Amino acid sequence: MIYTANTIDTIPDSVCEYVIFHSKEFSWNFLALKISLTRLNLKIVMMKNSDTVINDCCAELKTLLKKSVAIPNAQSDISRIMEIKP
Repeated sequence: MIYTANTIDTIPDSVCEYVIFHSKEFSWNFLALKISLTRLNLKIVMMKNSDTVINDCCAELKTLLKKSVAIPNAQSDISRIMEIKP
């Protein structure tokens, strides 16, 4: 399935949080996603799990996915994220 920006908007924040906090449990294909998840996780840890920061990080993750939607490696990772049910 080809995902679009509208599809990415439907990803619940709970899934984004799970992906950020458990990013090392997955094998990501898209290098920019790997780097971004590591940085977002560190940002949340440094801000002591602030709800505002977590929401900002979820929004940032979705923005990256939307901007990368045409990249094949990103598509496979988006597919993996869409299948997560935390």
